[in-house]
Amino acid sequence: MKKSPVLLFIETSTEVCSVALSKGSELVNEIVVKEPKAHARLIAPMVESVLKKSGIDISATDAVVVSEGPGSYTGLRVGVSIAKGLCYGSGKPLIAVGSLDLLANIASKQYSQESSLYRIISMIDARRMEVYSAIYDRDAARISPVEAVIIDENSFRDILDQGLTLFCGDGVEKVRGVVNHHNALFTDINASAGGMLAPALVKFHESKFEDVAYFEPFYLKDFVAGISKKSLF
Repeated sequence: MKKSPVLLFIETSTEVCSVALSKGSELVNEIVVKEPKAHARLIAPMVESVLKKSGIDISATDAVVVSEGPGSYTGLRVGVSIAKGLCYGSGKPLIAVGSLDLLANIASKQYSQESSLYRIISMIDARRMEVYSAIYDRDAARISPVEAVIIDENSFRDILDQGLTLFCGDGVEKVRGVVNHHNALFTDINASAGGMLAPALVKFHESKFEDVAYFEPFYLKDFVAGISKKSLF
């Protein structure tokens, strides 16, 4: 097993679409684009661009890493499909990293100097006043299950009462406008491919690979299609 693996990352769990490549613990290249509902059009050219900029062919990588969810149903489906296609074509293994886990990893690094930080709460927008959420310690170790939470003024109060709590992800705006607590700290950190580097390296060295044939995104909730207004008249 290589000590410094070359990993290709694909992240499509939110409106932000990103692709990155790493060598060992170093992030070599990353492309991040925020364009809602454009993942299917953008992701393949972004993968090609990152590989070209890095001077690496897919055959020279050691694994493909994809965010497994929860998050956007369509985004996750597109990202996982591309990742599985790359694995099938190249024979490379597939690594999956939770979308909320990668957010916590980014937040933990950016706020590592905040000595009073007690908890990190990652959240991804799940429409209306609901978010997909999980709770982490200051080192990004998950200490709660992933859940769908409806936000109100009492959300996470038991945690906030105990210490400084950092909220991150694209679901933060829902909390910022409702939860008023002196221990609440909000950040605009969003999901990006590079945030999967640390947890992906651990999985790579432990050979924790997914079964490419059977792997599916972690949607958490079933997809519910909207009803066209035209069909109501």
